[in-house]
Amino acid sequence: LVVLSLIFFVQIEPAHPFMLMFAAWVVSLVFMLIIYSLVITLDSAGKALAVLLLVIQVSGSGGAYPLPLLPEWFQNVSPWLPATYAIDAFRSAIAGIYHGDIWRELGMLLLFTIPALVVGLLIRRAMDAYHKRLQKAIRKTKVMA
Repeated sequence: LVVLSLIFFVQIEPAHPFMLMFAAWVVSLVFMLIIYSLVITLDSAGKALAVLLLVIQVSGSGGAYPLPLLPEWFQNVSPWLPATYAIDAFRSAIAGIYHGDIWRELGMLLLFTIPALVVGLLIRRAMDAYHKRLQKAIRKTKVMA
């Protein structure tokens, strides 16, 4: 809906509107998988970690300011942030694809699904017993019922 509103209401003229839609679908699926994996595995701490990841990505992905203008710390962290590849994929779809760069960016973005799946499928099982004990202890206190 956001991409369609950008095209029809804001009237941006992307070079490849269907690729912009496709990139938005891939980006939203990857980010939702990351957030879901963190929250289902770490509960409230996962929510806090997802917010922290969001804050770091807003600054360090090159979306607000070009990477060369950012401090060196952000430049070093940028390749490890999924938003860096999402923003570059959006730029490719809007400004024009050069040597298939949108596919490279979406491929790099999809690589972030591997650790998200490991966290969500494997580590979560190890955390289930901890969460049950924690919920039982919380119920026992009758503070957060």
